[in-house]
Amino acid sequence: MTTDHSNSRLQRAIDAAGEIDGALRAFNHRPSGYPAAGDSSGALAGVPVAVKDLIDTADMPTTYGSKIFLGNQPKKDAWIVTRLREAGAVIFGKTVTTEFAWRDPGATVNPWNAAHSPGGSSSGSAAAVGAGIVDIALGTQTVGSVIRPASYCGAVGYKPTYGLIPTEGVHALAPTLDHLGFITSDFRWAAICHEVVIKGRAFDAGLSASFVQGVKPRKIGVYRSSQWAQVEPEVQQNFDAVVRRLEAHGVECVEAGLGPDIRELLALTNGVLAYEAHKAIHDDIKDAGDLAGPYTRELVSRGASVSDADYATLIARVEQLRAGRDGLLDGLDAIMTITSPTTALKGLEKTGDASFCAPATLLGLPAVTTPSGVSMDFLPFGVQLIGRADGDLALLQTGQWLSTILPRLKGPAVAVPVA
Repeated sequence: MTTDHSNSRLQRAIDAAGEIDGALRAFNHRPSGYPAAGDSSGALAGVPVAVKDLIDTADMPTTYGSKIFLGNQPKKDAWIVTRLREAGAVIFGKTVTTEFAWRDPGATVNPWNAAHSPGGSSSGSAAAVGAGIVDIALGTQTVGSVIRPASYCGAVGYKPTYGLIPTEGVHALAPTLDHLGFITSDFRWAAICHEVVIKGRAFDAGLSASFVQGVKPRKIGVYRSSQWAQVEPEVQQNFDAVVRRLEAHGVECVEAGLGPDIRELLALTNGVLAYEAHKAIHDDIKDAGDLAGPYTRELVSRGASVSDADYATLIARVEQLRAGRDGLLDGLDAIMTITSPTTALKGLEKTGDASFCAPATLLGLPAVTTPSGVSMDFLPFGVQLIGRADGDLALLQTGQWLSTILPRLKGPAVAVPVA
């Protein structure tokens, strides 16, 4: 990557943010200046990357989306930020998160329609990518906080296999479920993040040249679950259209499951999350009075009612399910499902339903989402692919192939073109 290209990419991001972020409100902090691209080297030299405000940065405030931590300045970068800097990336700014990555939303709006939610908890990261400000943004996912907002904002989302990225320097919500991930403008950037940032190796010329075609799957499992009747008809229709398109391209599509009924998976997720969130957040908010949001206070209160014995039972069940998770994909290249039962919700009070993201998160399996069309209200649809544990690159290659046979979304009207 040449310095000229790096400088122009950074300048385009600066110009785009300057023009639209006053309305979009994806960022809660951007520095007054940036290092010149020639000052860095590496595979991401000069590439602007937005960082979710749940993730520590030594040179920028980190508030975890909470009034309690306004002005908080970490002493060191999170592990993932260090890796980005080592690869030459420019930390472009901190993006808005819901409070402690739970449900109390920030000010960010959806770049496709400012009257709608961008999703959460990685709201600002998804909006910054969806609006075309940056090509890469960091997110976190404890239930659906990478996949769902990426889908709502018309971006690519990539949640790696559980534990693949160290969470050192990231405020915990529920350590058994917490994942770091990426929201990107396309799958190539997601693959670069996997190879360069996570694995610490070069995105070699051979892989780069072949990646644009992706890898066509032979057999895809289709997951609708017992909750399918609660999915909005237009979301169902888009998903079914993707299945038909896969079949038209010679991909075998078969009904598939993800172990127990989705209702059990959601109950496990909610129980573990509540107990661990109480441990992670209670001390942060106990002396804060009304500074914490109502959703945060309710979660911590609910977690206090989960006994140690009940938690131990929940964790034993999670470990049992994770031990058998790869068997769910026997004979399949991936399992495909929706990202959310709805498109982006109208209003900013709620961030949307993450129930269809919960299974992959609970099982610790890698997941990606790609845009799959737009609704009658001109809001993006997305479909989610789930792969084998530690099969992240193969899943990204499948996602890339799928993206080539789906309609390419025209950018939202409020976005500044960043070619």
